[in-house]
Amino acid sequence: MTTLTVGQCLTSFNNEYVVSTVNLADGKISYTILGLNAPTSAPLLETSLRFYRVIDKTLSLDELRARRQVVQNVTDQREARHQAQEAARIAANEQESNNPDNAGLLTTDAESNTTNLAAKNIRILLKKHFPGVKFSVRKRDYTCINVSWTDGPTREAVEAIVDKFQEGSFNGMEDIYEYNHSAFNRVYGGVQYLFCSRDVSDELIAESIDLLRQKYGETTIPADVTLEAYKSGALSGRGHDCFTYGLASEIRTNALKVDKSKR
Repeated sequence: MTTLTVGQCLTSFNNEYVVSTVNLADGKISYTILGLNAPTSAPLLETSLRFYRVIDKTLSLDELRARRQVVQNVTDQREARHQAQEAARIAANEQESNNPDNAGLLTTDAESNTTNLAAKNIRILLKKHFPGVKFSVRKRDYTCINVSWTDGPTREAVEAIVDKFQEGSFNGMEDIYEYNHSAFNRVYGGVQYLFCSRDVSDELIAESIDLLRQKYGETTIPADVTLEAYKSGALSGRGHDCFTYGLASEIRTNALKVDKSKR
């Protein structure tokens, strides 16, 4: 197998390279090659030479030194950007760790699985913000957490507390999940998908009927509009002249707007 020399040029997949150094270790020859189409540097084992073809082109030592400097400058800039990004990431993590709003939350030091960590911290925050309300926080798998409860706060109020645990969103146009990891997720956990579902009790349905009667009067919400009528389905075909989706739907929609949390 022919040994290459410093300054000799090669081509592979329409890209050109120049041999920058020839190395010998443990009786084996390897090379460091620099890209001529792009400022790159890479090792090249002698056993991989079959993927390259020697071309009739050689760089002088001055040209090679100049190319080395270009590649080194790009490498230094890339490393500086990486260090700046890492410093910013560490600073953001520390800021989240010291944020008093996050006091009492568990960190990755206590739980390495970020989905498990997110579920635990969601329970902590819900208990803190909505005392007395019983929430179910369940992992469907390692990509999804479901939060459900009856009555209590509105779904919007709960989502305002827990949405920060979702790590991104699904892009239906490109059929991919787009991550948007935050410092909060790196410290306190996160999950791809987070769903909140609020159910309503019979008591809240009855309250919703009373509230609608107070708002629209007994002509629109007559005395026969009761909890029992709602539960039996007797209201499903009524009220379309007043409400877009009918009376039964309006009763439930109105119930879901009522905040029953004790904050």
